[in-house]
Amino acid sequence: MFEGGFVHMTHQKIASLVAALVASLTIACAAAPSSGISPTPTASPVPSASTQPTTAPTATPTAAPDAAYLDDRSSAEQLIRSYYDAISKRQYIRAYWYWESSSTLPSYDTFAKGFADTTSAQVELGTVGGSPGAGQLYWAVPAAIFSTTSAGPQNFVGCYTVHLARPEIQTEPPFKPIAIQTAQVSSVASAAAARSGLATVCGTANATPLPWGAPGAGIDSSHYVDNRSAGEQVIQSYYNAVNRKEYSRAYGYWESGAAALAPFGAFAAGYTNTKSVTLATKPGTTDVGAGQLYYSVPAVVTSSNADGSTTAFSGCYKLHLGSPNAQATPPFQPLGIQSAKIAQAASGADPNTLLNSACS
Repeated sequence: MFEGGFVHMTHQKIASLVAALVASLTIACAAAPSSGISPTPTASPVPSASTQPTTAPTATPTAAPDAAYLDDRSSAEQLIRSYYDAISKRQYIRAYWYWESSSTLPSYDTFAKGFADTTSAQVELGTVGGSPGAGQLYWAVPAAIFSTTSAGPQNFVGCYTVHLARPEIQTEPPFKPIAIQTAQVSSVASAAAARSGLATVCGTANATPLPWGAPGAGIDSSHYVDNRSAGEQVIQSYYNAVNRKEYSRAYGYWESGAAALAPFGAFAAGYTNTKSVTLATKPGTTDVGAGQLYYSVPAVVTSSNADGSTTAFSGCYKLHLGSPNAQATPPFQPLGIQSAKIAQAASGADPNTLLNSACS
């Protein structure tokens, strides 16, 4: 098992093959454009920087890149679930990306080798708690882990420490999302033993609930949404960041090098007059080719401006993801916005009509 200060584990002596598995398992985002690309909204009508309160999507979300693909950092729980989703899909570069960078994080090669004989991994979580401190948020996440390897089934129980520097104080890119900081995981004899350990494995670290965002759906500022599982979720996360005035996070949902993406200063300045936004989307289309996945997401954005005016926009966002199984070297490149064609909508225009024609 990998040692070196990053993860400290205690477990019964087991074969080196399984030890490597445990090590990896546990250490291991001017004027309104009439058309064309407009990633940087201006103080006037701007598609990506406009405003947009969130109206519920009118239909079921577009299919994800893979069945039940989960890439969600909206909470500590979803982060750990996403981590094990990546492991189960053998997307080890994505799994590695969920760890916070540090001098004690092992190399990617060492991390990935620990999964050489892993065929599946599932996780069940206990009650999550945490503590705030000096602009930082920390969570303790109890986890029961059930893995299948060439040596047979293995069961583990442990505690993950998850960290996020408060998004509102991250004022310059790159934005650093919620990530795994450390883990203490032990091998146990059975699945029942793993589950029974959930109540005590974090000691008292998870005794105090740490509220983070309001329960339920919505992109208003009371929620925190950081979800890249599919195209619509990225757009919802983007506008949630705008509503929370977390412009560094919003900027990070754009793919690096996107042709029309303005420098961050100009991007953020485009939201100066934005008070809040609402969003409506509908299922778009997906295209797959040569290890690449592309989404087209229709959207209608309504901006409530600081001067009391309201402006509506409609258009089509194009998003891109290199196949997670084909990405060969870190860092992982998640689903991101590649381009947008947004136009200001006529006063009184029907939102459903706008959605139906947005990506035509």
